Amino acid sequence: MSNKNLSTVATQVIEASGMAATNVINTTRFGGERVIGYFDERFASAVTRGASSLGKSTRSTLIDNQQRVSGLYVKGLRLSTDRAQSAVGVAVDLATKGVSLVATNAKRLDSRVNLNALDKLTRVAMPAATLLSSVAERLEEGTTELVKRVAGKSMPAKAVATRKLNAAKRKAAATRRQVTKAASQQVDQAVAARKKITRTATQQVNKAVATRKQITKRVSKAVANTATQTSNAARRVARKAESAASAA
Repeated sequence: MSNKNLSTVATQVIEASGMAATNVINTTRFGGERVIGYFDERFASAVTRGASSLGKSTRSTLIDNQQRVSGLYVKGLRLSTDRAQSAVGVAVDLATKGVSLVATNAKRLDSRVNLNALDKLTRVAMPAATLLSSVAERLEEGTTELVKRVAGKSMPAKAVATRKLNAAKRKAAATRRQVTKAASQQVDQAVAARKKITRTATQQVNKAVATRKQITKRVSKAVANTATQTSNAARRVARKAESAASAA
């Protein structure tokens, strides 16, 4: 792993852990299906051999009822394991995206400050990361062998787990993109609504300012007219007083 960086090793650890979790889920599913199948076979054999006093239709009804119950159990088992697999897919998708984002930002920051902190951190943490990666790989291998044993038949356990994990990650990524898109749309709508409110408030303020200017202009004009009329009336009174004085 000398040519690998910390983010690559971390991603491998996450993937191996996801594979191990998928193998555990597959063990539960295949083991449960195998147990219920074994029980169905034994039940049918017991009814057929040990219940000779029962009629053929009664034996058939008992077997059909048991198989119906088993079908419900298998359906619930598959539903629960599918949900667990979806949860694993979400966890692996978010973890790998988080590692990639952190690595990108750290590399960008390190290049700006030019301290070579990433190289120093890699030299210090790489041995522990390599050991953790080896443990995760061994855990994945062990759970793969467990799936094969529990299934009770020859099967490509690693290929099955890989296919299920990849499908879960694709579904999780698609859901994450939809959620992100919906959140972005809500943010855009909120920003647009805020801009509209701001624009409306600005228009109202401008309208109020314009109205105030008009009122001020009208008041000024009325004051000026009143002053003019008062001045004219004063001059008329003065002229009449002069005329009266002259006549006297």
